[in-house]
Amino acid sequence: MTYFPQAPYDYGCHGRIGVATPQANPTVEAEFSVLFPRTVSLQASRLVCPDPDPATRLRAYIRQLDEALESYGGMCLTAFGFACTGSSYLVGAAEERQISGDLSDRFGYPVVTAAQAIEDVLNRLKARRIALVSPYPEWLSDAAQAYWTGAGFDVAQVLQVPTRTVNTETIYELASSYAQPLLQDLDAEDVDLVLISGTGMPTLSAVRDANSSVPVVSSNMCLAWKLVQSAGLEQFLTPGQPPFISGWCDRLGEAARMPS
Repeated sequence: MTYFPQAPYDYGCHGRIGVATPQANPTVEAEFSVLFPRTVSLQASRLVCPDPDPATRLRAYIRQLDEALESYGGMCLTAFGFACTGSSYLVGAAEERQISGDLSDRFGYPVVTAAQAIEDVLNRLKARRIALVSPYPEWLSDAAQAYWTGAGFDVAQVLQVPTRTVNTETIYELASSYAQPLLQDLDAEDVDLVLISGTGMPTLSAVRDANSSVPVVSSNMCLAWKLVQSAGLEQFLTPGQPPFISGWCDRLGEAARMPS
């Protein structure tokens, strides 16, 4: 008799969470492996578009998201995260909600975007006036500011991380140290929260080391929290400062430790 085991699986006994990331993004899997509990299995897929225009690529990533979900075949996911804020900023919240809602219904598990997760965190922390740390070129930074203003938040400060070109792929050359001087320079007394947007620039060390009187969150941190919550894994969530996931600082220390 052939025996097909049921969950818990050998790996990921608390669930398999899928995440889609832009094709050249080297950061999402690395940060989610730190943010997710060890008993959650990260199943990543790539968002692919051959168009050389970055705005066209970003719109295609979310409008063709069903292809990324179909690429899992018969794998049973617990939840799925769209790890690209730039796409949401360009298509707008209404289309974003329509896409994520339709795909959740079609595939039978929660499909959550990074921007939706950020909004949930902002509301959870009752943050209405925010500072936006943007690693984007100006055209996408403007779209990010318009998105959050349209969602009812007051973007009091926009702090621009310098990049080489107008192409979004230069974000992937950045390190968390690029955000640290901006966090030191911002007027925290003027805002309720600092949002480091974008999933491609590493942020966890900058957030951990931020000496700020207000919460500092990033796109990846918010999405990881929302996915753990959507998977029903309340035992791994903690109150207090974001990202509300227990043990992530210890895991970051392990991941960043240089070999002796």
